[in-house]
Amino acid sequence: MIKILHTADLHLDSPFSGVPLATSEELRRGLRRVFSRIVEIARDGDYDAIFAAGDVFDCGFVSPDTVALVRDAFAEFGKPVVIAPGNHDPYLPGSIWAVTAWSENVHIFKSDSPSFFDLDLGGTPVRVWGWAFMSDRLDAAPLSAALECPSDRINLICAHADTTSPISKYAPSPLSTFAASGCVYAALGHVHNPPEPAVSGLTLVAYCGCPEGRSFDEPHFGGVLSVTVHDGNALPTLERITVATHRYEILHVDVTGEDSDGAVLDRLRAAVADSGFGAETSLRIVLEGAVPTDFAPDTASLAAALGEEFSLCSASVKDSTLPVYSADELKNDLSIRGAFYRALLPRLESADADERATAADALRIGLLALEGKSFLTGGSK
Repeated sequence: MIKILHTADLHLDSPFSGVPLATSEELRRGLRRVFSRIVEIARDGDYDAIFAAGDVFDCGFVSPDTVALVRDAFAEFGKPVVIAPGNHDPYLPGSIWAVTAWSENVHIFKSDSPSFFDLDLGGTPVRVWGWAFMSDRLDAAPLSAALECPSDRINLICAHADTTSPISKYAPSPLSTFAASGCVYAALGHVHNPPEPAVSGLTLVAYCGCPEGRSFDEPHFGGVLSVTVHDGNALPTLERITVATHRYEILHVDVTGEDSDGAVLDRLRAAVADSGFGAETSLRIVLEGAVPTDFAPDTASLAAALGEEFSLCSASVKDSTLPVYSADELKNDLSIRGAFYRALLPRLESADADERATAADALRIGLLALEGKSFLTGGSK
């Protein structure tokens, strides 16, 4: 039995350019702390190897301190570290991977075609297959044929790949291609919000996701996968370990009927209190529902009040409410909105109930569209 800590998509030294300088610096420090926590877990948990499936760094321009942190942490771990450079940190002449004096336990793939390392993990002979991005894209499918997997070794894959699209520019690797690989586990990187692990033939294929999100597109606490490989035939056992100390969250709050910032703030206070979000959370609140036409929530002041009261890392409020128009208001409206209402009015006043219902639906959809909002969600397009 061997234990592997599977990580990927750390994106160390991400710029975090959309936030104030002090906040961006703290978020970068947070990512470095998460990396250190991952190696600490591997060391203290007596793992036999770390698999880093790409995008350890966000780009080729990385601070010397960050490079030194990664180099020294891997060296101190001592056991094998397998790295498959991704599209953000490809293996290039002059790249961090090529010029850094890595310790002997660090094994880095250097070709965009499958290659392997034969390793001894805790006394068990293992062959680890993988590939490296050699630029910021890899159009060809790396797994185009069965791999040479000796029966006297446990065969594994560590790679940066995209299983979601056969025409991806990032090592397209449909799940079906792993079935003939002969490997028992494929540790993948690239997909930040990981799907459930999938079985393809005799191979368990899994993404660990990003250890800590960097935007609202990467919500919740991120983590890594603890992989227990029992032998070369049985599927491994996976356990997700949360390592993030910061998260992004989106909270949708219905403020229908409210006509003042004070009333809206009361609803938001209750929603945030129920959520339990605090200093570890960057929170985006989306206001939804129907409000009077003469009321526009002051999103900046609402966000400031909530951020201070709940000690949030950051807070923002987005207004996706829909103004409620009265019939008299629409009838006298000289804009296209009024013209639209007047065109529908004969059908809205029809004696046929079905025609009235259809016209009412058309009015709702049309008013949403004129507000630039979606009929299905009431939110912005």
